Amino acid sequence: MKVCTLISGSSGNAIYIETARAKVMIDAGQSGKTISMALEEACCRSPQELDGLLLTHGHRDHISGVGVLARRYRLPVYATEGTWCELDSLPGKINEEQKNYLRAGESLEIGDLKIEPFPVSHDAMEPVGYLLSAGKKAVGVATDSGVFTAQMARMVTNVDGLVLEANHDLEMLKNGSYSWPLKKRISGILGHLSNDTAGNALLRIMGKNTRKVLLAHLSAENNHPDLALQTVQDILTENQVHLDEVDITVAPRYKPSAVISI
Repeated sequence: MKVCTLISGSSGNAIYIETARAKVMIDAGQSGKTISMALEEACCRSPQELDGLLLTHGHRDHISGVGVLARRYRLPVYATEGTWCELDSLPGKINEEQKNYLRAGESLEIGDLKIEPFPVSHDAMEPVGYLLSAGKKAVGVATDSGVFTAQMARMVTNVDGLVLEANHDLEMLKNGSYSWPLKKRISGILGHLSNDTAGNALLRIMGKNTRKVLLAHLSAENNHPDLALQTVQDILTENQVHLDEVDITVAPRYKPSAVISI
């Protein structure tokens, strides 16, 4: 399996995942042109090669390019019923034959890729994360959740690779310029995972197979890549986890990450 974040953060999110017989994208939160260029640059792929577009939820930073990409390249789009309700506000419609409905707890297969959506805790309609597996390898995508639930932990325990939200530093958020209601929303149970929560979540779900972790969806105003990485690493080392056992990196905000081989 290959994994690459094309963009990551509140200004847009998209993740590319490839196996021997499947190529999918999770979310498309920037313009179709921006995402297409990032996919070509990082993975030498065109959107027309995609076998499907999976959506986590209906917030703008995850769906703004969905309509354009789906129509231009005739892509099948997979989302929960709640997310489809949120997508009704998109400019331009996605054809009915391209719409596919997901339910948390039910799986689907695209080529050799098994895809299992699971619920997360976010202020959207039926938001989900994903467990994606091919053969003996598995990758989890767990972002946009105010808490790391027991069900999320069960789904992504001991995965080979993990895209994990580390959205904000608690002190930076507390002392930053955001309004109080927005601070409450971000730090609440329907908001986003902090660096500390991400570190403790990783500590819970790490197993002998867990070798690649990509910290994602960092806030531009309330976090910093070095701080997110250091916070997570400190939590692991304080709990006797050797950092040479797992490769932890941070997803860039405005450009693709390195392609991670699982």
